[in-house]
Amino acid sequence: MKTARLTHLPTYNHPVIPEATEDQRLVLLIGDAIGRSMRARIVDRLEAADVPFRPAVVGCDRPFPGFEAVADAMTELLQTFRPHVAHVAVGRDDLRRTLEPDGVSHPARRLADIRRDLNRIIDAAKQSADTDVVLSTVAAVRDDLQEEIRDDDVDRLNVVIREVGQRRDVLVDRWDRAIDRRPEGPDHLLPDGRGLSSCGLDLVASSTTTAIVDALIRAENPWNRLTRIGRGGPLDGIPRPRHPELS
Repeated sequence: MKTARLTHLPTYNHPVIPEATEDQRLVLLIGDAIGRSMRARIVDRLEAADVPFRPAVVGCDRPFPGFEAVADAMTELLQTFRPHVAHVAVGRDDLRRTLEPDGVSHPARRLADIRRDLNRIIDAAKQSADTDVVLSTVAAVRDDLQEEIRDDDVDRLNVVIREVGQRRDVLVDRWDRAIDRRPEGPDHLLPDGRGLSSCGLDLVASSTTTAIVDALIRAENPWNRLTRIGRGGPLDGIPRPRHPELS
């Protein structure tokens, strides 16, 4: 049953009714317009993944404009869909620049505010004690082709995402490493310098699938199972499994 604020949002998941013999894992995809456009690619790759369980994608058929909107809705989304993993892929719209009358431009949101929203998203998941979060970095852009988003703003935001992920022990999906923004490189970006080409979408969808599967497998580690009993409390003498992004 959806809560009041989410009743108007159509879901893109089929009814999730696990079969008696099926070991199912629910994956909540939270994305902006780019993330929404990759949905079918991610579903196909998860269905083909060689894992000892069946990932099932759930979520809202709505693009989220940025981290603040996700942070505001995160608790309700988790209560509604109760996923094992929530993959968050937003942030580009937070970097769209505004032009002052004197010609000076600024990103739409401050990094300090985005950092706060990232922590709110993780806090909501840790409160649920049943969901692991995966934060995606923002895919590269080319600012020589457009003025709305600067590549150095993307780089600074991705540093913040990585710092928060490492400090809060959250996996990071490395979209920025999947996409090549060099003019002489492959055509991962559209001619507008912002959108992802079909090849670029395939690359980030593969990256997302790998990150989600890593998170699902990581959740099966005995350390994680024990911490859920204590809602995230530390366990002395039991090594914490580490992801390459966190090392």
